[in-house]
Amino acid sequence: MKKQKILILGADGFIGSNLAKSLNKDEKYKIFAFDLFKDGFSKNLDCFGDDFIMIQGNFLNRDDLKKALKGIDYVFHFISLTTPGSSMNDPLIDIDTNIRGTITLLDECANAKVSKVIFSSSGGAIYGDTQKELLNENDSTNPISPYAISKLTIEKYLEYYKINRGLEYLILRYANPYGPGQNLVGSQGIIPIFLNLIKQGKPITIFGDGNNIRDYIYIDDLINITKLLFTKTTKYNIYNVGSGFGLSISSLVGMIQEIVGKKIEIDNQPDREVDVKSIVLNMDRTRNEVGNISIINLKDGIRKTWEYLRDK
Repeated sequence: MKKQKILILGADGFIGSNLAKSLNKDEKYKIFAFDLFKDGFSKNLDCFGDDFIMIQGNFLNRDDLKKALKGIDYVFHFISLTTPGSSMNDPLIDIDTNIRGTITLLDECANAKVSKVIFSSSGGAIYGDTQKELLNENDSTNPISPYAISKLTIEKYLEYYKINRGLEYLILRYANPYGPGQNLVGSQGIIPIFLNLIKQGKPITIFGDGNNIRDYIYIDDLINITKLLFTKTTKYNIYNVGSGFGLSISSLVGMIQEIVGKKIEIDNQPDREVDVKSIVLNMDRTRNEVGNISIINLKDGIRKTWEYLRDK
């Protein structure tokens, strides 16, 4: 049986590494894990063998992409060089890195006759501020940060390359993923960041009144849904991937406090313009496509993440 060759860009990141390890268990695939791999090694991957190949390369280098794409059937694009917060400092960075780099990638994918590109978009930022309780894939997109604007721009370029170059694509609008192994510092992934600060006895930072509502999805559930959609000939090109359940930051902190059994010190800071008020993803289209999806409840997911982090 000829194995399908899968290139994962950003394979050393949180989502990329979990997907790489999960797909590597399936004998149908040969995995090519592409990342900078600083200092020549991976911080998240321990898969080795004939069917798992690590490629050290720079996403912004066309030659690196061209070499990595030889003979590839499917490309997962998980690389983003900014966050919603960091993109506000200099909007040109998103254009020069994420947008320009992705257009180069799509061009080379079309040249290499790649079967499909699977793109990690943002279900947490792309819709913008809205009064809707649940957001579906047909709702208007009004991103309010350069990061989210770049995600939407890339979505449009994917459609452009399908029409003009025949390059098939799948867009997955992810909610806020969390779980063991996530980056513990930075501005994305507040659950592990909060848990790590609590473990160290440090205060956590809440911007605004704590009433902002978010949709959180445990990493194993996100990977499972991603694989279910990837392996199908889907009816649509865009799918939400979340839990379909929203919780305010204040309620999240209360839940965390109950799990860790410690009083949490909070550093309250003013609202940030980059933060939308409420984002909860409607999962009907995804469920209709792949069937009933089992989602771990948030309390159990946080507990698993805390136990992993606490024992490190």
